[in-house]
Amino acid sequence: MSCILPFINLEARTDGTMSVCCIMQESAKKDEGTEFNLANGDTLSDVKQSKWLQDIQDKFLNNEKLDACANCWHEEEAGIQSKRLRENSYWGEDFVPNTKALDLKLGNICNSKCRICSSFASSQWAAEELKLNPNNASAKKFNKQGMWPKTNDKFWDDIDNHLKGIEKLEFFGGEPLMIERHYEILERCVALGIAKNIRLAYNTNASIFPEDKIALWEQFNKVEIFVSIDDINERFEYIRFPGNFVDVITNLGKFSKLDKDIFNIGIFQTISTFNIMHMDALTEFISNHFEDINIHYNMVFTPSHISPKVLPERIKEKVTALYGDNPSEHVKRTLSFMNGEQYPHHEWINFITQTRTIDKFRKEQFENIFPELFKLIERDWNGIQ
Repeated sequence: MSCILPFINLEARTDGTMSVCCIMQESAKKDEGTEFNLANGDTLSDVKQSKWLQDIQDKFLNNEKLDACANCWHEEEAGIQSKRLRENSYWGEDFVPNTKALDLKLGNICNSKCRICSSFASSQWAAEELKLNPNNASAKKFNKQGMWPKTNDKFWDDIDNHLKGIEKLEFFGGEPLMIERHYEILERCVALGIAKNIRLAYNTNASIFPEDKIALWEQFNKVEIFVSIDDINERFEYIRFPGNFVDVITNLGKFSKLDKDIFNIGIFQTISTFNIMHMDALTEFISNHFEDINIHYNMVFTPSHISPKVLPERIKEKVTALYGDNPSEHVKRTLSFMNGEQYPHHEWINFITQTRTIDKFRKEQFENIFPELFKLIERDWNGIQ
């Protein structure tokens, strides 16, 4: 049950909270029980020296199965290689505290408001949620806290304390390529003479191709760029609103032409209720248009009403039957994940009501974009007000 990440990784989250892993459902806490927060002037060093981190490390050394890590346990039960297993395989299992990786989500600044996202990771989502409901406390909170990279100078002063010995820097989002100050960290690595020891990793929506930063990236050991694409054409544009599929594929093509000795380009496909009936469409499209681009599959856990686990049993049965007796391996694992647990019925109601609300606001129509799924859920769609 051990995981290497609490020993070698520190994570800064979009809202300023901190942890050791993006999957972990717990934030680092001070001795009195309040959360560390970059929005309040705390730093990564505060977490590194905390009793909270020591306790987490001790629990893993004692082979405890932490509730906060339930997402990994659920994936492993479905036969999916969880983040825990991937990271243990990558780093080995030398459970000695030694920070080798930083996972830096530098606020929630983003130019997208994806259906599978929230104001936690998107400033555009926060703005839309406040238009829908000016009293939305969560949107107000993330609208403010998501700006922490602009207000916490101590974070930028402290970052040098963590760079020496670092082997991997991850920049996820928000949309990291919109956050200009993250390039300051890269320039510090170059100035310190450590860039060639470091692997960079990005998760981007590929709405931007930063041509003027390629030379800076080329000074690092490796650069991994994972593009978020969940489906194709109008289904992509509905899920990744207001993304333009042609523009994203054009930028994916530009990324794919970079020096392969340095750059590794991949795709993160997130499986949700929306694309559960079209999991193979993206695989077919990419194989027909690109070489050497691998697709990595993520499951939606939150927002929970978007997870395929929310589908009623009768619909899960029809979705499973759609893929026949011999589905591809990743489809088989996803179906196992979907069928392994049933989320509460109120989350299914949330899926329908929130989808309709956002459709109305954005002038979109779920039933026209996903007619196959709508046919299966039409009775519920019309029956839930």
